Amino acid sequence: MTSRKHFIASGAALLGAPFLPACTPSAPDQNYAAAASRIWQPLDAAAVLVASANDKAHWVETGRCYQRFALQAAALGIRNAILNQAVEVPALRQQLAGFVGSPRERPDLVVRFGRGPLLQRSLRRPVEAVMV
Repeated sequence: MTSRKHFIASGAALLGAPFLPACTPSAPDQNYAAAASRIWQPLDAAAVLVASANDKAHWVETGRCYQRFALQAAALGIRNAILNQAVEVPALRQQLAGFVGSPRERPDLVVRFGRGPLLQRSLRRPVEAVMV
């Protein structure tokens, strides 16, 4: 069982223009396509985590793969954010699989990453307040 990462290189860095995946314009909802365009255009780079099957074991492995990715990114001072919209719509998920060269596999997670300023952290309750 394996989950793999596919890296989509920065359009701005490689092509001198913002990157917008081919799967975005054909989104079933034009509002979605516009929102996706705003999300993807300033993108530094993205990783698409794909699994060979749609079952619990592969979902867990994809999560572990993301965890390792996120921890290493944090250690290097690289910010990351999960972009789940492309994998929530079945038609877009299939297009994304083809776009990253894995048409027979299942994209489970799209992660945007790059350098950027620290943002305000979300509020957390103390451990004592949530542990019984």
